[in-house]
Amino acid sequence: MGACPNGPSCRVKPSASRQNLEHVVSTPRVPSRRPWSRRLWALIPVFIVSLMLGGSVAGCSNATQSDTPAAAAAGEGTTTVAVPMGNMHMPTADEVSSTWKARPGYVKELSAEWQEAYAFALARPDVLQWLPCYCGCEGMGHRSNLDCFFQRREVKGTYTYEEHASFCDICVKTANMASQMLQQGKTMVQVRAAVDSTYGGGAAPGTDTPLPPAS
Repeated sequence: MGACPNGPSCRVKPSASRQNLEHVVSTPRVPSRRPWSRRLWALIPVFIVSLMLGGSVAGCSNATQSDTPAAAAAGEGTTTVAVPMGNMHMPTADEVSSTWKARPGYVKELSAEWQEAYAFALARPDVLQWLPCYCGCEGMGHRSNLDCFFQRREVKGTYTYEEHASFCDICVKTANMASQMLQQGKTMVQVRAAVDSTYGGGAAPGTDTPLPPAS
């Protein structure tokens, strides 16, 4: 963990004293979340389930459920896939569910949009492993956008949340861009190109992340 190297892109958390002050002066008490915000939060578990059951890495809209990496992992226990950082185990549906329920407080306190990015990183490491992060986190030893959300994922059953993405706007936007593009049927090559063109070329260098396979 550490401060986000690309200062302007980082999300600054409100101080505890400011939060307490806002709580005290609110009379009568006003709900902290708007109705639409509560509905977004309620959709997060549905979002995770859809990732596990319907996610597709290469735009295989006609593929059966068992053809998708996440579905295969959920049905067969654990699948080892080739990744830039070595051998990584895809999570099972039970592992995703239990790990999400045990997410740390700093993730639970995030907005629905930011929590969706963490949920996607948890369920689809086979996607984020191929996407660089351009916030400057390479100096922290990050190898891809995946490392912004979770620490090393190569060990079976090991899911340690990384706090970095909880205050870095580029990390979250990269993950959510990938999620949205895959839902639109885009391939990993197209997703990678979009990430590079959108966030590459700035002041902060990107992580040294290999290109995804063409097929």
